[in-house]
Amino acid sequence: MSQYREAVESADGTRIVFHSRGDGPALVIVPGALVTLDLYFQLAELLAPDYRVLVVERREYGESGNGPRPAEFTEQAADLAAVLATLDDPAFVFGHSAGGLVALHALHRDQSIVRRLALYEPPVTLAGSPLTSTLETIRQHMAAARPADAIIEFFTAIVEPTPPRAALQPLADGLAFRASGLVADLECLTAMNSDITPWSGIDVPTLLLAGELTDPYGTASVERLRATLPDARTITLPGQFHHPHDAAAVAAALRDFFV
Repeated sequence: MSQYREAVESADGTRIVFHSRGDGPALVIVPGALVTLDLYFQLAELLAPDYRVLVVERREYGESGNGPRPAEFTEQAADLAAVLATLDDPAFVFGHSAGGLVALHALHRDQSIVRRLALYEPPVTLAGSPLTSTLETIRQHMAAARPADAIIEFFTAIVEPTPPRAALQPLADGLAFRASGLVADLECLTAMNSDITPWSGIDVPTLLLAGELTDPYGTASVERLRATLPDARTITLPGQFHHPHDAAAVAAALRDFFV
């Protein structure tokens, strides 16, 4: 199935690239921090027979541009709004991890742009101060040209129990080229207000997805969002972690909900 690469200019002039395939109601995927597009392209391929799937490259990642720093989610919300503005009708939106926080910030500003919302473990419990010291250490690693160490620092801070460095090193080496995007995401996360009660006004039907084997912050974040969003339901995907390896399971849950 053919895939098309497109771009749009966000409100602050930043170029945002997105990839589309399929035909039907629009379904926009907003990726998480560090995750390469392979996972989302697999998901798009599974969903493309029923939807026009758009996979966004968030600012600071891939072919999209870089915005002002320090970064904030309000800017990324404007990026998503710019992509959605290219569509004829409100879209289905799926946000994974930090991408879910981008989607929630966008909906807090304007709910009319989304038909239904699905979120996979947006890390709301990490918003504000929990990762402030981690961000500072990561900045030091980046200033010393040690991006793999920055990745290791990040996973050491959020994964429980903490994996040994030797286990993280191959992953960190493979993701080092995306470390600058991680810094921007952590700037967004640490600047975010940890009080999410204003989101209680988001009444778009919402599906909250969690992995059965995920880290505690993922489960706690889904529980907190379930208590905040007025029209939310929760599904736990068996055998999945914060980065789900089974794209078919995610696609099935989205297809059932995005009707």
